[in-house]
This record gives sequence, C-alpha cells and structure tokens, in this order.
Amino acid sequence: MIVIFLKYAVITLLGISAFVILIFAIKSKKPFKALILNAILGVAVLGIVDLSSKLTGVYIPINEYTVLGSSIYGLPAICGFLLLRFIFI
Repeated sequence: MIVIFLKYAVITLLGISAFVILIFAIKSKKPFKALILNAILGVAVLGIVDLSSKLTGVYIPINEYTVLGSSIYGLPAICGFLLLRFIFI
C-alpha cells in the first residue's frame, strides 16, 4: 500500500518539476534553445561519467530511465543519480 503511494508521489513530483522547468524555459527569451541545451548537456555529462567510469570507479548504468532523466532534468538529474549511487552502494 505504501509502495503504491510512494510510486504515485514520485511520479507526481517529477511531473511537477518537469512542468516548472518548462515554465522557466518559456519565460526565457529562447525556450527551445534552453530546453535543447539542457537535454544535450545532461546526456553529454551522462556519457562522460560513463566513459570515465573505469578511471574513477563511479558508474551510472545507462538505460531508458537515466537517459530520459538526464535529458529532461539535465545536470541536476546526473547529480541526483550520483548521490543515490553513493547513498545506496
């Protein structure tokens, strides 16, 4: 019961935060450029972390959730993935 509640709470929170990012992008002078730059930067940093994993020992598995998260939320998503990695491992 509580797992289902947490699942829907997290989905709702992620949806609200994506909506806030969209609002801030629209308020900027060039919203399309801001969203595309955020997505490219997030995916690029995810790739850099993945490529440097043998040297640093820090690894974020690349799957549809991490790519989607890094493309929507950008650098904060990568920082969150790294933080979760250090907390749970």
